Amino acid sequence: MIIGKMLKSAMVLAALSSAIACGQQNSDGGTAAQPVTKPSEKKEPVTLAFYWPFGVEETFMKDYGGQIQKKFPHVTVKFIPYKDAKQIDDLVTTGDQLDVMGISIGSMDAYMLRLGLQSDITPYITKYKTDLSKYEPTSIEMLMQIGNGHIYGLPIFDSPSAVYYNKDIFNKFGVAYPKDGMTWDTMYEMARKLTVKDGGTQYYGALISASHLALRNPQSLNMIDPVKNKAVLTTDGWKSFLDNLTRFYQLPGMEWDKAKLQIANQGNMFLKDRTVAMWLPVSATYTEKELAGMNWDLATFPTDAKNPGVNPQVYPFYMFVSQTSKFKEQAYEVIAYLASEEFQLEKSKNGQFVSLLKSKDIRQIYGQDSTLYKGKNAKALLAEKNAPPMQVSKYNATAGGQLFNAFISVVTGVQDTNTALRTAEETVNKTIEADSKK
Repeated sequence: MIIGKMLKSAMVLAALSSAIACGQQNSDGGTAAQPVTKPSEKKEPVTLAFYWPFGVEETFMKDYGGQIQKKFPHVTVKFIPYKDAKQIDDLVTTGDQLDVMGISIGSMDAYMLRLGLQSDITPYITKYKTDLSKYEPTSIEMLMQIGNGHIYGLPIFDSPSAVYYNKDIFNKFGVAYPKDGMTWDTMYEMARKLTVKDGGTQYYGALISASHLALRNPQSLNMIDPVKNKAVLTTDGWKSFLDNLTRFYQLPGMEWDKAKLQIANQGNMFLKDRTVAMWLPVSATYTEKELAGMNWDLATFPTDAKNPGVNPQVYPFYMFVSQTSKFKEQAYEVIAYLASEEFQLEKSKNGQFVSLLKSKDIRQIYGQDSTLYKGKNAKALLAEKNAPPMQVSKYNATAGGQLFNAFISVVTGVQDTNTALRTAEETVNKTIEADSKK
């Protein structure tokens, strides 16, 4: 069933790519060079409203809006600042202008699908000959899963996965720095040596954002059965996943409670307390300000010895054209530009974000002009191979939250692994059942 859906998506994508490729053929059979976007025939002034969950207007205009207006002089960018979770509902209710939405894969249901804001951009993909094969393939596959063959947006960037480590802690205890390509077992042995109480300070070998890793698990484990629409969290795969993580938190000297295990608090133990040797945020990068004064570096994310080199699933951030937009084609031209190599080369060079374009040029220059990554192993943020995507479901976020609760229960000794996973599965199924009765 899952394979069937994936094959269907692959066939639709292949057909779409083939149609686009045929449209790019010269009369002599060669391939014509195509611009990133083909400007609309009409260049009447237009204002496009952007819903963007990051930062403030000044930052958005500096990083995106200004370049949009330079590329498209007839476009005026209107920034809608993020306020709270109810804001998107209010925008729909009031009928306020909404043209482009920036949303991550995990937030698509909450901020778009449940409100019917999705709009199929396939006609524009064909018209403007946008080559979907230039993107990391699973980022497109996820879109097609959700849209049942329709495509609602284009990939902009990924949330990278890597190991941040504090060199001073390694130096203090005489442990060699982590290397690219290490396995989970190798990292565990390092963590065991670095989990030490010294001078009244407890040091921690390795901490991991379990909730983020569950949503991007490298084993491609499904959280929800797509046929039965039921949670599937009591499998051997999820038991192995949870056991692998909890062992890092059960080393001698460690003491945990629910509050301390919250992801923000674990991150602060690395960034502020500086008592953590290795921190795996899974879906985050840090700024110069956050890392100031730390002797830090990066290593690639650990992989399973049975499946070496396979990194967590991509966690794409997309740009979508809103169904309510009166300027869908103009909005598409803009998101196609933001998803292009033309726009993203500079962003990659500055280390601003990890592009989902497969371009070697973009990957090779990542972080070159960034003072943050000068002398650092920045390439560790660029996965060579991502795991296939699990089945996308509106309940994945709910299941991910319950898996994190299971993780907490095991680490704090409240439940064993099997009981914790059973509790998580039952809780998710109750949510699904309650929704079905609405």
